[in-house]
Amino acid sequence: MTILSKTLDFSNLGQVSLRMGDNDAQHRWGGQLHHGVTGNPVRQLQAALVAVGTLNATDGAFGHDTETALKRFQWYGDHMDYRLKLAPGTVPASGMIVPYSMSATGVRGVCGQALAAELIAWRGGNFVTTTPLVRLNVAGLSNVEPSDTFTTLSYPSAQNNEILVHGDFAEVVSSTMDDEAKRAKVILDINQAFRVAGIQPSGAVVPPAKKSQHLVGHAVDLNIVDGETTNTAAMFKNGTETDAADTFIEAVKKSMRWGGDFSPADPVHFDDYLDPTGEDYGMNYFFAQHCFHAMHPMRLVT
Repeated sequence: MTILSKTLDFSNLGQVSLRMGDNDAQHRWGGQLHHGVTGNPVRQLQAALVAVGTLNATDGAFGHDTETALKRFQWYGDHMDYRLKLAPGTVPASGMIVPYSMSATGVRGVCGQALAAELIAWRGGNFVTTTPLVRLNVAGLSNVEPSDTFTTLSYPSAQNNEILVHGDFAEVVSSTMDDEAKRAKVILDINQAFRVAGIQPSGAVVPPAKKSQHLVGHAVDLNIVDGETTNTAAMFKNGTETDAADTFIEAVKKSMRWGGDFSPADPVHFDDYLDPTGEDYGMNYFFAQHCFHAMHPMRLVT
């Protein structure tokens, strides 16, 4: 592969695809040394990744951090259908969530001409990657409500009747769980949904998992209320829970996991399980946690 120009620029990579090991100071691009050619395309790539929110700093050397940041952007393009548009010089909290779609992003961890053009367009339009979490307003649901002990987290436009969950899990709560609770004639009192990493949950029945489903918004902890009876963890342990609680649990277990089947048992827990060892978990964890701390706005769903 020969670079015809004496300067290699990120906006015009040609046949060069930037990858692990490339280095501006060494004139190594596309996995090859190019003597007599100048440029800083790796640093320009890194600056674009910083701008869209998947990398922290630039140094001109394409190492592990740059590869990970590029993979994050590629994963985002393959899995997310909206992004955040910022006005120049403003903070994410004031941004606008807009629909988005991107064509194939190419080989993971490698940046060719097409992907470079996409990143340049994002930067020019002040677009940034954002959270997969949504604000689910449970006030519109018939048999789901926040419990008296539910704590509303601090995020832009937070409301008391909202829980934070992954966008995919919001449909599970608002359809499967609410529908089955209605059929079983029970009320679901939500105690916890999305969990911020590093903050120990209060009142946990069992020690929280290091890669908890709560950390990616794919779980809720709740109490099943049957008339005047709140089915507690102790009741499940003793086998004295109500028949209606059992009916609800058996129904939702057709498509979800129930913590009562775990060892140790955690009967307040329900999730739709995102494999903690898989790429999707890691990517959702990054965007959910990073964007929460950066105070990104979140879509409201009912």
